[in-house]
Amino acid sequence: MSIDPIFWLIAAVGFLALEGMTFSMVSVWFAAGSAAALLCCLFTHSFRVQAVVFIAVSAVCLLAFKPLAKRLHKQPTPTNGDRALGREARVLTPVSAQQTGRVRLDGVDWSARCATPGDTLTPGQACRVTEIHSTLLIVEPILTESINH
Repeated sequence: MSIDPIFWLIAAVGFLALEGMTFSMVSVWFAAGSAAALLCCLFTHSFRVQAVVFIAVSAVCLLAFKPLAKRLHKQPTPTNGDRALGREARVLTPVSAQQTGRVRLDGVDWSARCATPGDTLTPGQACRVTEIHSTLLIVEPILTESINH
């Protein structure tokens, strides 16, 4: 008995196991190529021919079905919190990178911290939301330039 069928069977199972762990819709096509090479073992004992069948079937499946799989994959739904990124908030209590303070964004009070160590925001100052971690806004000061005439 030739080792080729066992090799292709192990490869197919391995690629399927890898796909099961990653859900990337990439290695499943290599499993299809391995299955085709396994079937090729019925007709030829040439490992080179089997390898060419593996490469050709894997490439065709990958090129043909990857765009379809990408369209079927749902994009993450934006949350209300995502809409706050880049928006301006008003500081209610002192905020720094070390000290959590409070800011108001669209009439809602949030806990906030500065993104950059050394930055300190004082009540009444404007800030911009750069990140959101659960219910904590990460903010940075809005720098305004003064024009002297």
